[in-house]
Amino acid sequence: MERSEIMVEQQQRAQLAGLFARFGRPVAIVDLETTGGHLYEDRITEIAILRFENGIFTRHQWLVNPQMPISPFISRLTGIDNEMVADAPTFAELAPQVLPLLQGSLLLAHNSRFDYTFLRHAFQRAGLAFAAPALCTVQLSRRLYPQFYKHNLDSLIERCAIEVSDRHRAMADVLALADFLEYALNEHGSDMLETQIRALMNPKMLPDNLPESLATQLYALPDSCGILLWLDKQGRLLHMDAAEKMFSQTAEVLQKKQLPLFLQEAVSVEFRAAIGPLHMLWLKAQLAEQYGWQARQTLRSYLTVQFRENARGALQAKIVPLAAGSHDQRPNGLFLHKKSLRRALGEWSSQHGFCPAVLDILPSGHAKGEPCPVRQVGKCDGVCQSESGVAAQNRRVRQYAGVLPVADWGSAHEVNIVETDTLSGQSVTLRCAGGALALPDGRWYFDEALPAVLKAKFKQGHAAVTVLS
Repeated sequence: MERSEIMVEQQQRAQLAGLFARFGRPVAIVDLETTGGHLYEDRITEIAILRFENGIFTRHQWLVNPQMPISPFISRLTGIDNEMVADAPTFAELAPQVLPLLQGSLLLAHNSRFDYTFLRHAFQRAGLAFAAPALCTVQLSRRLYPQFYKHNLDSLIERCAIEVSDRHRAMADVLALADFLEYALNEHGSDMLETQIRALMNPKMLPDNLPESLATQLYALPDSCGILLWLDKQGRLLHMDAAEKMFSQTAEVLQKKQLPLFLQEAVSVEFRAAIGPLHMLWLKAQLAEQYGWQARQTLRSYLTVQFRENARGALQAKIVPLAAGSHDQRPNGLFLHKKSLRRALGEWSSQHGFCPAVLDILPSGHAKGEPCPVRQVGKCDGVCQSESGVAAQNRRVRQYAGVLPVADWGSAHEVNIVETDTLSGQSVTLRCAGGALALPDGRWYFDEALPAVLKAKFKQGHAAVTVLS
């Protein structure tokens, strides 16, 4: 563009620049063209950014070599063919230029989930972390104009009488979106648009009152799986977060009216990437051990069984809470309710021919001193009460303790689970037994998030799950 044209456009966008200045961060209106709509398999072919900062906007656009063929259908739709991108840089080559324009900015896009996810995946493939607060202008249009049924970009262009020279090219679509925002601004005013934009952001922005250095570190987080360590100025651990979408979940927590107390002392954060949610908990266990950190227990408690010797040396079953953290021994079963645990203990005892009296799992209504009900019905000759009988039962209890039921696992008491990062191809194999996660030092880790993660793994199918027992 000529200098005179740029100055005219700066004046035309002044009202929009004024609105964006209210957010205290740069704003980037973004559009991508891609080889298709698959968030993992397809690739970016064009990027356009209209970036507002300090009342001034700048245009940025690139063709991108997707390193895969562009189909005739996509070429007809976007006007971008294989020949046009043959000599264009790859996204990995462009990433160091693109990232500073987006990181720490508020990202606006029409159907932002598409553009945001494509960008996040592309940066991750290039070995760079990316996340940003984002606004979907489809949702904004629905909120501002509920009387209309359609809110795709073509509908907005027609409804607002926006002139577009090259529809489906990235910069043309970005400028059309900017024109729609100006149209909405003139109709509804800055206060209304600011309110709706703040309400609809996903991910959210970070609070304005964070120390600048801490905010910069948080805006540099990825929106992927891992552990976040909050540290004080001496490098001591104040808090630890585990999240599958770290930036989004951190921003959500920090937007609450009651901010966490550890923020008063936090000066820095460290992110440790995980391949998946199970690997994330495995990392969390070792970091907790390294830093001597213990999470606060929640009201929800899980139960397991411990076998303890009585005065005669007989192993008896005791129902105990399974605390979050590392344990020397793997749990024997995992339950949410005492009733289901007692029922499972009874079935397990009967299946393996154990004496319920010796195990101390007779029904609560059974009076002390009364003969064992199993013996009363002629199914026991009393040898279990002898010294040799107690010793024999103890051996078998230890043998079969590991097959007590685990909530939602069915008959799989011990498994190997392979987690794979679809984008990087990295994988890790983790062993779980009794509802706990095996650690490298031979200990076992339980976390209140672990049962839900394991349940999800089984629901996804058994391709990556190997049952060991």
